[in-house]
This record gives sequence, C-alpha cells and structure tokens, in this order.
Amino acid sequence: MFKYNADASSYKRVVIFLPVELEKFFAFLPFARAMFEKLGSDNFLAVTEEKNRYILRALNLELASIFYKKEKMLYGSPEFIEMEKRLQEQRWSLCLFLHEKAELPYLYLARITRAPYRMGMSQEFPFLNITLQSSYGNSSIYASRNFLYKTFNIDHEKAEACSIRATQKNERLASGHSKLSTSNTILINLEPPIQGEPWSEFEISMIYKAFQPTWRLIAITAYPEQFEPYNKIMDELDMRSNPVLLHSESIFSVLRQYPAIITFNSVHSHMFLNLSLIKVLMLEQTNDAEFPNSKRLLKFGREGNFYSLSKLIADFIK
Repeated sequence: MFKYNADASSYKRVVIFLPVELEKFFAFLPFARAMFEKLGSDNFLAVTEEKNRYILRALNLELASIFYKKEKMLYGSPEFIEMEKRLQEQRWSLCLFLHEKAELPYLYLARITRAPYRMGMSQEFPFLNITLQSSYGNSSIYASRNFLYKTFNIDHEKAEACSIRATQKNERLASGHSKLSTSNTILINLEPPIQGEPWSEFEISMIYKAFQPTWRLIAITAYPEQFEPYNKIMDELDMRSNPVLLHSESIFSVLRQYPAIITFNSVHSHMFLNLSLIKVLMLEQTNDAEFPNSKRLLKFGREGNFYSLSKLIADFIK
C-alpha cells in the first residue's frame, strides 16, 4: 500500500464500481453523474447490479454503465468472462471501487481494469492500491462522498442539483402529464429503518390521527411484502397505498406529485434526498447513522409527539 499524492482530478478515464448497499448507492450517484459530466461518455464507465438499471436510466447514465446479476458473477462463468472483456476494452487511468464489503470476484475485476490507480474503501492490496479515507478519518457514507468531491474538484451542490434535474426532466417526459393536485396529501414510507425496530401499528395509527383532518396519508414501500404486517391497521384507518413501489421504474414521477414523505432513515430515504425534490420528514432514532443536513429535511424524534410534528409541516413544505 502506498500513499496517494497524485492529482486525481487530472485523470481522464475513470471506471466506478458503485456500492452494493442501496443507501450508499443512492448517496454516491450524484458524484458518479458529476464525473460522467466532467469526463464524457467515452471516458467514464459505471459498474452496478442489474436491479439498479432504472436509476441509471433516470440519470442518463444507462449507456455509460455495465450491469451484472450478482448470482451469476462466478469466476469463469460466461457472464463473468463477458464482464472481463468489457472492462478491458480500453485502458483506464483510475478505478474507484466503492463496495464497502469487497468480495473477491469484484476485486479481481477492479484489478484487471489495468488502471494504475485503484482506489477502494478498505485496504485490499494487490487488487486495490489506494485506500479512500478523508483527512478527518471519518469513514461514513457522506464523509467519503464529500472527500471524493474535494479530490476531484467537484462542486457538491451543483452535482446534487444536476442529478435531481435529470430525474425530474426524464420523469416529466415519461409521464406526459403535469403534477397532480396532491398538495394536502403526504406519503408515509413503511420501509423499515436501516437500524432499529420496524414501524409499529401504534406509531402508524398515532401519526395518521395526528395529521387528520388537514393531511391525508398514503402508504408506500419498496417491496410488496413490506405492506403485509400493516394490512390490518391500514384497513382500520382506511389508509390507501400507492401502487408504485419505491424500487421501480416510475418512482420519480410519483415522488414529484407529493410535497413530502414521512420516513425513517431507511434505504430509500437516501434516494429521496439525493435524487428527488420531495421534502423529507424523518423520524430520527438515537442509533441512526449520520445523515447530511438539507433544507428539504426535517428531523423529528421517533419518540416525540406526532401532533407537534403535524403542526410543523405546513411551514416546512411551503
């Protein structure tokens, strides 16, 4: 392992292995798109799972990406050999390997990019030869991302605004209609938090009652099975669910129809803040990981009085 002193911003051909964990994937996407804008389509390549294709399409990065199915990424398999060929089609000057828990097949792929500088989240020599770490020793998602912004001379505010504009523009074109009249309706994300206990029926009931009659709540989640524990309480409250799931092609057209969403620090809460304009009412827990401050983010204690939260929202979403 050697200390990296080169001017990373000068490298012209960059391949990025995007994070596997979805919350980290969403967090790093504005940086990836900024690199794409900086380098151009011929000098940039993103590597990610097939299930993330729709997100890359929304950011106009699909054609500058290669996709894989994790279950087929076995050394020597036809899919793996094809990936090797794609990564060696040109000589890369820098490889950014953003997998948190590096697995051997992907480390091997990073090495065969033949990039002289291969930067990763942890020490994995000889596959990687640079460790990504901020000068403050902070290894959190956003500290690492901010370190990359600084390293590559990228304005983080412009990068994040650019990513949001891309998803909004593409969804307006895809949907073909204007924003619906949902100004008095708020989404509630029933996806569990990254850490901590999932939603309780009592919490859902109290939030619903606290927001009535001014606000109507519509439930949404990432996968159909995440609704199942709450079918009974939703029936009792006559709470509707949105038919579009968070991890689906049409999610950005749904998010832009609503002024705000109530959520924990869940996987897709990182998508809300990094890739959409929806305002986020986050029920904060003591064990939550760090989350960046934003004008579109209002944090409120999970153990707090939800009636107080309901009174704050009108000013927040103006």
